[in-house]
Amino acid sequence: MPPRKSQRLSIGAYLIDALRKRGVNHVFGVPGDFILGLYEIGTERGMDMVNSTREEAATYAADGYAREKGLGAVAVTYGVGMVATMAALGGANNEMVPVVVIGGAPGLGERDGRRIHHSVSDNLDAPRLMVDHLTSHSLLLDNADTAYAEIDWILDHCMQELRPVFIELPRDLISAVPNQVYSPPHTIVRSTSIPEHTDACADDLVATIRAARRPIINVGNEVVKRRLGTRVLALAEKMNIPVVETVMGKGGVNEDESSLTLGVYSGAGTIPALRTFVESADFVMQFGVNVNDITTGGFSSAIDDARSSNAYDGLARVHHRTYSDVWLPDLLRALERRALPKKRVPATLPTGWARPVKMTGRLTTDMVSAALNEFIIPSDIVACDVGVAAHLAMDVKMRRATQFHIARLYVGMGFAMPAGIGAGLARGKGRPIILVGDGSFQMTGFDLSTGIREGLKPIVIVMDNHGYGAERSIKDGPFNDVSVWNYAAVAGVVGGKGTQVGTGVELRDALSAARRDNRNSHIIQADLDPLDVPRALKALGKGLAALMNAK
Repeated sequence: MPPRKSQRLSIGAYLIDALRKRGVNHVFGVPGDFILGLYEIGTERGMDMVNSTREEAATYAADGYAREKGLGAVAVTYGVGMVATMAALGGANNEMVPVVVIGGAPGLGERDGRRIHHSVSDNLDAPRLMVDHLTSHSLLLDNADTAYAEIDWILDHCMQELRPVFIELPRDLISAVPNQVYSPPHTIVRSTSIPEHTDACADDLVATIRAARRPIINVGNEVVKRRLGTRVLALAEKMNIPVVETVMGKGGVNEDESSLTLGVYSGAGTIPALRTFVESADFVMQFGVNVNDITTGGFSSAIDDARSSNAYDGLARVHHRTYSDVWLPDLLRALERRALPKKRVPATLPTGWARPVKMTGRLTTDMVSAALNEFIIPSDIVACDVGVAAHLAMDVKMRRATQFHIARLYVGMGFAMPAGIGAGLARGKGRPIILVGDGSFQMTGFDLSTGIREGLKPIVIVMDNHGYGAERSIKDGPFNDVSVWNYAAVAGVVGGKGTQVGTGVELRDALSAARRDNRNSHIIQADLDPLDVPRALKALGKGLAALMNAK
């Protein structure tokens, strides 16, 4: 069959259309002279080219967008723009998020030894070589006749592998039209699982579950990123097996749907009754768990290979038996086809959710958790930054699968505001609820203006503990203090409304008022004691302090 005919599109137009075919309707970035041609073409072809406050924020926004839609894109100029994306791009790589970075670059006709502005060195390839370490694939579009195929190939691999990619686009190729008459067919990369390995692993798991006295399921970040939580919870219900989540798998399943969902397990950072329950299980079936110092609570977890399994990033293990080329979606499909055992569950199950607390006196992190547990509704999009916000959010129940977005392993401050904006635009409905610390807000908080300009009405809760709470839990000192800001007043600067709260009652009232007002964005400044550290953060801080001080 001859290849299908295509219009003779420019390289820039083909790239914009290729993104649209894969569900991308917004491209984030900061325009600059090397990429302006693509901004012009994108605007002409109906793509919303979202001008963010800075390139790092644009990349975090694309990250949040990808978590909702399966692909996100950011377009920046050469050199200074490209380098400014790298802090956030490292998070997308570490957290398994499919972000496409399009970097404008000097034209092919300019690469003759002349000095070019925005260059970081005499080597014009330096930005691409730098970003190559933060992406799964990077390419230079230097041939108009092969550009269509290269664009399709790299976008499909980005979506399949859940890793960011980089496309360097010389400015004299943006409007270039290939000589070829036919375009390559649009093909999606298929699974690379080996069926025999997948079936053998599934059989091994079923036999192990059948023999187990009290198994438990542990959900990790790959379940979140591949949006497999509904299937995992259905399997848990079918087998009557309780479910916990890692801090990176938080919200991977609908935590409000089943009595089997118990909350977050993170070693020493877990509520004692839940920790005992998990660590006394005779088999822990783990789906998509990235094992690291964060998910194990500073390596305080007592889940070992001898009584657990895991399927993560193409490799599966049952006890000490390993199965290569087994991808999680295919393994779940194999389990769904099998006759699964029905286990007996204890009559009483411990949970990690926030307990009711008295909302009297000065506001505490426990009060914030309790108030949020009442406040979050299924339509919300919850974006959370690291530190105090991240740890108190672990005790808050999410009302639908993949409602919660956080860069938990990368621990990059400044993630939540732009990521919440990106996720809100991607979802197209619901309201972004953004949980952020004061230090993180000082990094990217003003990107709230981007969301307001795009028609979103986020509710932002700033945990104002007057410094870096996470670092205080590891090693305190004046270096952890930050400048005093009136965060509520910032709302007025960017077109929203602000409220300062210092008690639990004031927080509840402010949340209720913000919920009722869907015409404005709100910043709620929650004044907290600098030494009020959530339970989970206190435990993690001790573990990380021990690692820092180890000889």
